[in-house]
Amino acid sequence: MEFIIPSMWRKPSFTIAALKYYVSIKEITKLIIIDNDINRRPKSEVFKSNKIKILNYGQNIYVNEAWNRGMDNAGNDLVCICNDDIRVDKLAMALVSEFESINPDPINLIGVSNDPTNKCFGICPFKMDLKRNIGLQAGGLFGIAMFLRKKNYHQIPKDLKVWYGDDYLARKCKNVFTISPIRITGAMSSTISSLRKEGGNIDEIIKSDKFNWNKYMKKGFP
Repeated sequence: MEFIIPSMWRKPSFTIAALKYYVSIKEITKLIIIDNDINRRPKSEVFKSNKIKILNYGQNIYVNEAWNRGMDNAGNDLVCICNDDIRVDKLAMALVSEFESINPDPINLIGVSNDPTNKCFGICPFKMDLKRNIGLQAGGLFGIAMFLRKKNYHQIPKDLKVWYGDDYLARKCKNVFTISPIRITGAMSSTISSLRKEGGNIDEIIKSDKFNWNKYMKKGFP
């Protein structure tokens, strides 16, 4: 299994600790880090690991395009797309690997769920309401860590920069599942919260994402 992790290093100590954890797991063969803020990247011995590959494009390419570029560089068929401000427990990886190995049907996408109304534990089929945001249907967590095979990935349109990447993938994939409950540690949405405190145009980018998403909802997805 390989990991794709975009980072702006807003929680550097946590991210470094998570990377050390992932490096220690033998089932993880590669960690693809998309560095969206090279000036903030901390110094750490973990970057010397032969499991880690850092991609830097000289500017912030934003999270959805970072997923696209990361998947372009993935070699292993089974991939986890993961936020840099959370840590996925080893048990979740084991469950996904086992599920993928024994299930005869194609599993396109597995996301994290924290929906209290969900009575299914482990990895379960997800019936998605196409009119609603997938994160809201999965207790606000779905896109923080998603598992899928590289062959089932669909490049996210470039006019969706920070939001709706998980929604896009879920709508393009035929079979969507959730995994719950699993242990997720960290502080979600820390990057956007930090960018808002710093000023800048993050809310304008989100506004543009909303406009373009509504356009796709009305006219169809590429």
